[in-house]
Amino acid sequence: MEKLAGRWTEDPEFVKLYDVENQGLWDVDFYRDLVLELGARRVLDVGCGTGVFAAELARRGVEVTGVDPAAAMIETARRRVEQAGLGDRVTLIRGTAADVPPARFDAAVMMGHVAQYFLTRAEWDQALTQTFAALTPGGHLAFESRNPDGMDADAWDEQSTRATQPHPDGGEFTSWLEVVGMEHDDADGPLITARGHNIFPDGRHVTADEPLRYRPLPVLRDSLEQAGFEVLDVWGDWDQSPVESQSPELIVLAQKPDRRSA
Repeated sequence: MEKLAGRWTEDPEFVKLYDVENQGLWDVDFYRDLVLELGARRVLDVGCGTGVFAAELARRGVEVTGVDPAAAMIETARRRVEQAGLGDRVTLIRGTAADVPPARFDAAVMMGHVAQYFLTRAEWDQALTQTFAALTPGGHLAFESRNPDGMDADAWDEQSTRATQPHPDGGEFTSWLEVVGMEHDDADGPLITARGHNIFPDGRHVTADEPLRYRPLPVLRDSLEQAGFEVLDVWGDWDQSPVESQSPELIVLAQKPDRRSA
């Protein structure tokens, strides 16, 4: 068994499997419908990953700028956009929300639990401040974070997550997750590290560790308000059901106030 030296998001082999393991999830449809309902025409996709969401919006005529610090993710996104002929509607930047023009976007989205990749409160506050600056007055921010109170429903163990699927290059790969670390933090929520296992078609068994921050709803509300946002809605799942104690998700819709209309 081999342990990946760096982040899995920077490893082309792991990135290639990402879309296979995450295809058909509800979040793409949810955020697409939300963006269209809000009437946003220019959208910032923060942590755009392999460009699935950016391409989906572009097909609907929306202008999208995707930012991601991982080179392997951005390269995959560029290939997807080019192959789909959507280059005139999608701009991809290896970087963060700090690297886009200020006050340009009607909406910003962080999907795929991107919010949990900002491990410290300082990093999260900085991401919110940068995104706030990128939005036009009245612009919206939407994101989701797993509910720390609903973690029992988030069974990350081999029995619950092991799956064998076709590999994009032929053959099959087997993958599963296990929790290998948990650090409690009363101020910012627990930091949980999951180890991803991948057995490739050639038999190699490679693991990659991924720490994620599970912020409680009061922490999310406080950080958003400190950044200048107003929280409009919080849902507990992709069906827009209210947040309950064991809801699996905290899906947030916030807005940058439009002081001009005040």
